Amino acid sequence: MSAETTKNEIDSDQSVVLHDRYAHDSVEKLGASELPQSVDLGDDEVQKVSEGEEETVDPRTLDWDGPDDMANPHNWPSWKKWYTTMVAALLCLAVTMGSSTYVSSVPELVARYGINQTLALAGLTFYLLGLSTVIGAPLSEVFGRKPIYLFSLPISMLFTMGVGLSNGHMRIILPLRFFSGVFGSPCLSIGSGTIMDIFDVDQVSVAMTFFCLSPFLGPVISPFIAGFATEYQGWRWAEWIQLFAGGLILPFIVLMPETHKGIILRKRAEKRGINLKKFTKEDQKEFLKITMTITVFRPLKMLVVEPIVLVFSIYVAFIFAVLFAFFEAYPVIYRGVYHMDIGVSGLPFIGIGIGLWIGSFVYLYVDRKFLFPKAPEGTPPLENPTSLRTEPYRGHRDKITGKLAPIVPERFLLACKIGSLALPVGLFWQAWTARSDVHWMAPVAAGVPFGFGLILIFFSVIMYFSTCYPPLCVASTLAANNLLRYITSSVFPLFTIQMYEKMQIKWASTLFALICVVMVPIPWIFERWGSKLRHRSVFGYAALMKEQQEKNAELNMSDSEHEDEGSIISHQRDRDENLDEELDLNKMDTLRTMETDISRAGDRDSFALERVYTGRSNKSGAMHPIPQRTTTIDSPNNIYSEIKDVEEDSFSREIATEHSSRLV
Repeated sequence: MSAETTKNEIDSDQSVVLHDRYAHDSVEKLGASELPQSVDLGDDEVQKVSEGEEETVDPRTLDWDGPDDMANPHNWPSWKKWYTTMVAALLCLAVTMGSSTYVSSVPELVARYGINQTLALAGLTFYLLGLSTVIGAPLSEVFGRKPIYLFSLPISMLFTMGVGLSNGHMRIILPLRFFSGVFGSPCLSIGSGTIMDIFDVDQVSVAMTFFCLSPFLGPVISPFIAGFATEYQGWRWAEWIQLFAGGLILPFIVLMPETHKGIILRKRAEKRGINLKKFTKEDQKEFLKITMTITVFRPLKMLVVEPIVLVFSIYVAFIFAVLFAFFEAYPVIYRGVYHMDIGVSGLPFIGIGIGLWIGSFVYLYVDRKFLFPKAPEGTPPLENPTSLRTEPYRGHRDKITGKLAPIVPERFLLACKIGSLALPVGLFWQAWTARSDVHWMAPVAAGVPFGFGLILIFFSVIMYFSTCYPPLCVASTLAANNLLRYITSSVFPLFTIQMYEKMQIKWASTLFALICVVMVPIPWIFERWGSKLRHRSVFGYAALMKEQQEKNAELNMSDSEHEDEGSIISHQRDRDENLDEELDLNKMDTLRTMETDISRAGDRDSFALERVYTGRSNKSGAMHPIPQRTTTIDSPNNIYSEIKDVEEDSFSREIATEHSSRLV
């Protein structure tokens, strides 16, 4: 490309604005400690580029050309957004189908090859262990969403094909199943990140609900499909069905647009002839270090030191494991008690599927009605929008100022309380109706409240995690939940058959129900004392506040060394600017979420921790906006002085769901 062409392209775009709003992505990618707040390519810079000088631009500082930039996925037409969402959801559905399709092939594997039943079921265990990996999320931050989809799914399909072509020996099937799960896991871990790329933060819940439903529907709908296939065509057809599902969705991935902001801007900058900075080996090492911290080390530590993460991860892991235990319990019930064929015995899972759908719609109603209601009429439009949207965001508003008021994280446990009551009802129902003198429809109907409670608990726990911790820590909490969930689920099917045969159906299901009864008080306990636990958390917002206050104290001590009053004022001004820049870049997790993030470190009972927040709660559970900036440099409010109005900046739910991809 000629220098003149480069200059004309840059001039035609009114000089590409490189803005600090993209800095938070850089923190997630490379953990950079210092980035330029903004860069503008003016005439001098264009001249340098045109002369071929080595003038480089940090790609982490790139931003959209303006609110009307149609390259911004938030400005895409609705059909394009929903096409992308459906592709991501169907991908997740196809991958999770592989867990239960294999179960349909186990009876024939045992009969034909003389394999021990527990060993044969290990194929499900190894697949679920593969799905527990979270390698896709960090890779998508470097290469984009679409390349990861296009790379991971075909490789997973190759391993699935290997299982279908194998000679039935478990020493071959088990590693193939494991790697099929490993390469299928990125489709689960980056799906919600894709959705967050394209939807405004108060519109995410609808799309996210349908996406998060897919990893539950996949295992539920595949037993009867694979059951009929294996009954009439043989055990290999369980793998061919999964292969067919993946191949069917593959062409739609090719047509799927890239959604990651950094990748879109980087490719556009290269087309415009902008010389982008190349990251050094030190940057790459730092990225690897942060990736390992977020996805491996910190999740394990949080499971030990964070009661919120530990208790709710165990809760979700148990009910998820019960679902996978049903893949072995249902054949015992419907083949053993009701003498159904292999294919027909998979149909009772439809009851759980119906419950999942009902629960999803109930959660949407709770979300829209109680958590994030529509803005009242007369609410002014957004003053400085970042996209074409100008209508105000949804959410609770202060009755006096009309501004969006932060919502207390414990309010997200409302759906969890409903689900915790429904779950044991379904299990007791199944336990005492699954007998020959009761019609088979009775235990099938018991799956409805079970699926209903399962999805409500899952949704609310993920949202609770997302509002209790800063985003990078949220990614770790979800990784911890994901790891514990799939490891637990991989173990339960190994002993389910023995459990139901020796304890009998009614007592085995009753045991599951009693454990769920013991767990019923969990959401009420955390609603009452969760705020105190958040305040004492070493990874929560309170710890982040304390760390920043310690830095402020160090800066204040340095002021005393300046004897000249004018020097003190000048130094104070410079320090303010440096502090604002440092916070904007290194603490984006908190600052970019407005007043909501401040309130999360507070005590729910008083909402009056002076070092964090000086507002008080209203009857709706929301909190009043933060006061104006004070004159004292060490005031906690000073730290957040540059936070813009809610309508002008990001929204609290951006943090609540940005890393919830990582949620399956």
